[in-house]
Amino acid sequence: KDRLSRQVRQPDYNTQLKQDRTIWKSLVDSLNKEEKLPLIGFVFSRKKCDELSEMMANMICLTTSSERGSIHSFFTKSVARLKPCDRELPQIVRMLFLLKKGVGVHHSGILPILKEIVELLYQRGVVKVLFATETFAIGVNMPARTVVFDSIIKFDGQNRRNLQPGEYIQ
Repeated sequence: KDRLSRQVRQPDYNTQLKQDRTIWKSLVDSLNKEEKLPLIGFVFSRKKCDELSEMMANMICLTTSSERGSIHSFFTKSVARLKPCDRELPQIVRMLFLLKKGVGVHHSGILPILKEIVELLYQRGVVKVLFATETFAIGVNMPARTVVFDSIIKFDGQNRRNLQPGEYIQ
């Protein structure tokens, strides 16, 4: 009986992903209809940032064909300074796919050139949904119409704890 109650309280990983997919898709659809994009979704895990951005880009396209062309052109020019073999890195190829869908991801595991591209495209208004860790907020002024926290609980290096009021403001 105790084993069953633990399963009910803590959904398994796949169940949680399905729930996230439903919640985020509904939220973004609603915000898009109400013209409340762009959105920054603060997520306290790099892995989850990547998963959510991938999931969102596979479900929805938030850009017009003109915006996709502009994104492609800007992205191609920006990565042109990289070695040809580096332009084919999985992270580079994946980011272009995400950005053309109007979705961005920003965290410390992303190559610096890609973080800069994401920031510039977000400022231009062609990235409509950005999943980022809290480090994105430090010293950056981005034009978000909506900000969502994926969770109000974060791991601080030792324990899981509720966000403090000052952390929302940042």
